[in-house]
Amino acid sequence: MNPNASWLIRLAILTYWMLFWLLNVVDKVVGGAHFLWVGRDRFAQFQKYFASAGLDAPWVADLGLVVAAAFEAFALVFCAGALWHFLRRRTDDARSWFLAGTLLTMGTFTFFSLGDHLFGDRFELLEHTLFWFVALASWVAFARLGSLSSPVGVLSFKDRALAMGLAAVLIVVTSSSIVTYSHGFFFRRTAPLQAEMVGDHLYKVSFPFLGGSTVFEETLRAFKAEHPDEVIDHIYTVPNPLRLKKADALIFYISTDDKR
Repeated sequence: MNPNASWLIRLAILTYWMLFWLLNVVDKVVGGAHFLWVGRDRFAQFQKYFASAGLDAPWVADLGLVVAAAFEAFALVFCAGALWHFLRRRTDDARSWFLAGTLLTMGTFTFFSLGDHLFGDRFELLEHTLFWFVALASWVAFARLGSLSSPVGVLSFKDRALAMGLAAVLIVVTSSSIVTYSHGFFFRRTAPLQAEMVGDHLYKVSFPFLGGSTVFEETLRAFKAEHPDEVIDHIYTVPNPLRLKKADALIFYISTDDKR
């Protein structure tokens, strides 16, 4: 293969994994929908998973997210380090850093796959298993496109210390964001929702992903107390084609009639 083409392919591999883990780490810090960014509510997702297994305490979801964030932070640091060394033409160092990044990537997806088995999420299991093999294939392609006679190499103490330090900073930032978010929004599991009037005797309620049956019951109880002159006729949700793909929230409508 042409050396320039080989170099570009290896550059693309490293860039892909660096961006992959960078956006995953950002997703842990930025939850919910914002301008130019729609982040997944990971705390709500983890809390729902653990609650299904009888572990509904907030700290359990926090711990699960912190462990996941730690894996991702280390994977990001080593993949970014590999890209940095590669751009500076230090091929042996790039191989060493990317090998560590690949092992961390595979370890991360193994950790996620165990959770998928535990909580019975077959779709996520398929996704994480696929990424596991993609990571392995990426390393094989990267190694074979390089100089096969070049040893894999071992990270120096300075490199390991730098990686540990950068990963520790990312873990602290993501963990603080996760804990702060959970403490600030855990009330959504029980707090009633505000019904917005959108028509004659028609009210809209935006149901959060973190909310469960208690939120629904409390919302109806609060709605009846706030509208004593009306009686609920029926409740319905919008058809599937009108919902956003993979939306964390559900919208339902309350139709009422005057009491007679």
